Amino acid sequence: MILFDGKILPDKEWKSVQKALPDYCIRTIAGGEITVTEVIEACAVLSDRIREGVYDGILCAVLKQGRVNRRQIEETVRLFCRKNLRRKYQTEIGDLEECQSGGNPSVERHYVPLGILFHIAAGNAEGLPFYSVLEGLMVGNINILKLPSGDDGLSVFLLKELVKIHPPLARYIIAFQISSAAPGQIQSLGRMADAIVVWGKDEAVRAVRKMADPCTQIISWGHKVSFAYAAPDISPEELRKLAGHICITNQLLCSSCQGIFVDTEDMDVVRKFGIRFLGLLEEERKKYPPLPLEIRGKTGLELYNEELETLGTGRKILRGKGVSVTLADDRILEPSHMFCNVWVKPLPEREILKVLKPYRGYLQTAGLLCHEKDYASLKRQLIRAGVVRITGSGGMSSMTAGGTHDGEYPLRRYCKVVEIQRDC
Repeated sequence: MILFDGKILPDKEWKSVQKALPDYCIRTIAGGEITVTEVIEACAVLSDRIREGVYDGILCAVLKQGRVNRRQIEETVRLFCRKNLRRKYQTEIGDLEECQSGGNPSVERHYVPLGILFHIAAGNAEGLPFYSVLEGLMVGNINILKLPSGDDGLSVFLLKELVKIHPPLARYIIAFQISSAAPGQIQSLGRMADAIVVWGKDEAVRAVRKMADPCTQIISWGHKVSFAYAAPDISPEELRKLAGHICITNQLLCSSCQGIFVDTEDMDVVRKFGIRFLGLLEEERKKYPPLPLEIRGKTGLELYNEELETLGTGRKILRGKGVSVTLADDRILEPSHMFCNVWVKPLPEREILKVLKPYRGYLQTAGLLCHEKDYASLKRQLIRAGVVRITGSGGMSSMTAGGTHDGEYPLRRYCKVVEIQRDC
């Protein structure tokens, strides 16, 4: 599936589209610009239509896949309503109509779009490719989107609807799906771009860096791991909120809790904590529809293999109905098996910096479950280790207007500052 010039084309048209792209983009840049107001108003209409149920047929099909639930969809839709997109823009950029002179009246400074963004999207979150393009649009860029393999078409559908709402956007959105095993095609698209926006793991980022020209900017939103840090005697209410978060996100997001570090060095304390959390996780999982059979089968095989591989290692898997807790005495920050399978490990407060600092490039969100008297100290340690977001037990994946990506403002990365001096 290809989205080009506002039309859906079959994959067989890709070669002709790719050949036409360079001149097409130059004509678009020469022909004028889109404003942030145009983008926000189009998104507001799309957001209203989703809330009114216009697209329920499409969204129900997405919900049946089990990778996202209605609450997540509603939370995401709120992000691109008029009010929240305005807040995002004002937080990250400010008012583009205002010139900044830095006290020198002969100097003007303006934010302008980079020009052409080539988005290489990841498939770990529904609608993420759409949102990546939306951020590029908000500062006036042309956006060429490579969809992830296995994409279900939701992002292209939303982008097509956005173009229907405001047709001038058509020239700023191109989406396609080709294999990452076609490096020549990807490299030629990268040469066209002013920046390549890559979402994904280290391997994806490394591959893009190798193929990109030296003058092409690489904007990477790489693989991150998020976790919870808990006092051993934290209340059941706080643990239940964390369990709910794990069930809602299925641990698929970079901000999802993969595991829990417990403020102790005693494995008996870790074991008791794990047993307590397993019961709460099992109770929370019952509130949601069963996962698709293929996901359950894949996760079951992974857990079985881990049990065989970890015999005699001290790791122990506690199984519940549709959930599991792996107890381990190492202090490795690692992804989980996802889909309500979480690890629990000891990490006393005095060792937080030593253990987590080496992972600074991968740290994102920490859910902090502690007593009030310990909050300031623990927060300071986590920040010094490299964590860029600290939340409560249930809000690790909550999204807010004006929020950052991995500690940075994306809109600022998608534009540049141009200086104009009149007295020289």
